[in-house]
Amino acid sequence: MQFSNPLFLFGLCAIIIPILIHLFNFRRYKTTYFSNVKLLQEILQKTKRESQIQHLIVLLMRILGISALALAFAQPYLPNKNFETQTGTIVSIFVDNSFSMEAQTQQSSLLNEAIDAAKKIGDAFSYNDEFVLITNDFSAQESQIINKDEFLSRLDDIDISPKSKNLEQLLHFNQNIIAKSHKTQKLAYYISDFQKGQFDFSTLLQDTTQLSFVLPIENKNINNISIDSCWFDMPVFQVGYNVGLTVRISNHGKDDVVKLPVKLYINNEQRALGAVDVKPNSYTDYTLHYTIQQAGIQAGMLEIYDTPITFDDRFFFVYEVASTTSIIAIYEKNKNRYLQALYGVDSLFQYETMNVSQINYAAFASAQLIILDQLETISTGLAAELVKYVQNGGTLAVFPAEKMEITQWNIFFNEMELPNFKELNDSEIKVGKVNEESIYFKNALQKNESERWEMPTVTHYYSFENKNVSAEEMMRLENNMPFLTAYSYGMGRIILSAVALNDFYGNAHKNAIFFIPLHNLGLMGQLKRTLFYTIGSNETVIIPQKATGAEDIFTLKSNAGGIELIPEQRNMGNETLLFIHSQIQQAGFYDVVKGDAVFATLAFNYQRDESNLEYYSEKELNKIADNSEKRITLLSSHIKDLTQSISDTLSGKTLWRYFILFALVCFLGEITLLRFWGKAKIKR
Repeated sequence: MQFSNPLFLFGLCAIIIPILIHLFNFRRYKTTYFSNVKLLQEILQKTKRESQIQHLIVLLMRILGISALALAFAQPYLPNKNFETQTGTIVSIFVDNSFSMEAQTQQSSLLNEAIDAAKKIGDAFSYNDEFVLITNDFSAQESQIINKDEFLSRLDDIDISPKSKNLEQLLHFNQNIIAKSHKTQKLAYYISDFQKGQFDFSTLLQDTTQLSFVLPIENKNINNISIDSCWFDMPVFQVGYNVGLTVRISNHGKDDVVKLPVKLYINNEQRALGAVDVKPNSYTDYTLHYTIQQAGIQAGMLEIYDTPITFDDRFFFVYEVASTTSIIAIYEKNKNRYLQALYGVDSLFQYETMNVSQINYAAFASAQLIILDQLETISTGLAAELVKYVQNGGTLAVFPAEKMEITQWNIFFNEMELPNFKELNDSEIKVGKVNEESIYFKNALQKNESERWEMPTVTHYYSFENKNVSAEEMMRLENNMPFLTAYSYGMGRIILSAVALNDFYGNAHKNAIFFIPLHNLGLMGQLKRTLFYTIGSNETVIIPQKATGAEDIFTLKSNAGGIELIPEQRNMGNETLLFIHSQIQQAGFYDVVKGDAVFATLAFNYQRDESNLEYYSEKELNKIADNSEKRITLLSSHIKDLTQSISDTLSGKTLWRYFILFALVCFLGEITLLRFWGKAKIKR
């Protein structure tokens, strides 16, 4: 047996008091005069021996009662050999405050139950122990070691957070904090609904640095419907165009979803309505069609109605409809009259040509499409600017020259992970296949219509080395060599053509089926900005505008009002990078503002990690604990006295209650003995 407060054992010295009282017997005798000897029969008869026995028993009761009280205040316990709390403990407690903990229970909410459980855990430890309080926010405040009072106080400040961290991240964050402590005993408590998507216990099973306790807060709601993403099937943003927006809707429950209304709002005006059927534990991609009515920034929102989990019922996105598309054609010898005829006379395009010796690199940031028209060489400066341009979301089209420095070009292609130029072929051949499903042909041709077209004939074409890179094939020659192909790089695209637009290569530049993808290429060059960002993903936003001074900064303002922040920003050439980090906490639209001018509008959505309401059962958690070699212990929030249960688990079996009860029994026995001993009267 050991004691939590051994100094109280000095209280055992108090047993000297009853011993002295009984030893010297300070009781005084009083003489009573009787007028009649017969009255003595009313006096209780005691022998000297009976009196001595009574005094000894009373003395024993008092000694035992005082001793039991002293031992009770010293808090005796039978130690648990698995815990060594004598040298102090650092206690890490994770309270899950993600969206799934917003679910309501009969009494309050899952989060409130988790906070109450954390308070009970804290009460089980002493004021000499150290505490770490962790939530999904991973704030700077949470990276501190605090005392018990501060820990209990901070629990009341926990609120629902849009962030969600997995178990591996929690362990790494916690280990960085507790490494600062000198306590030898390290304990970690995890209070959560334990969604399977968030908790991979294989990481915790490998952790040998601390003892872990999992306390599940049961969420009985397992049905949820979420909007997960959206994208445009044909990203041509021009006034008057009919576009299709595909939305992905997931059913995370066990019941069929039938005719779920899906609403589309553009600039706060409802533009489309659909009804979606979704099978259990699956998703459906549903396309909403509408017509673009105006130019400028378009703030879109998709909405469904589903309770009680509502954070994933709205999805925000933004795109811009430009009145014209900015296209730059860089040439070396002569301007290309066919490109001029395609882009220069169309009001949809703002077409500009530049000689390779007089390039205005500042114009790249505002261009949706850059064309390299028959350049024999490419300088390192131009190559570097183009790599950055494509990485940031621009579209680059390359048409080869008759005579090229292939080695120099391939250095540029290798940097962007493209197939290399191989050789110039001079055999006559026709285009053999058109990919009508390509976004550059989609909706421009009816099914199998290309089979009725006269295919272009080429007399010269460049072949490319076979490289295992993903690509979107638009056109292919009869010998299966690539003719016109799109490759992705960074956030942008590169279009490689095997021929250029002149008579040397054949008649492709005079064939309408070749101009269809080139025309759509100019339109789709607008798809430069990201449709949406995800809160908590540390996204980087690129603004095609350079800040010129310390006071010349961009700010983010919520369209809903009340939120204004200044993100970290860095100039990169003629662009500014905005690093959002964890500043945005609320989903919605945010304007990028400098002064009174709005440069862009960004859409932010909550993470969908919490949408899948699949939890570990108590049986599964028990199995994990059994396989942990006693490093993981499963607790229950339904225990009547969670604080005492944890205290017993850590310190062993506490005995102070039993000593209090024994002291009360001793004092009650003393009172009973003094009141009723010798009251039997002698018969008259």
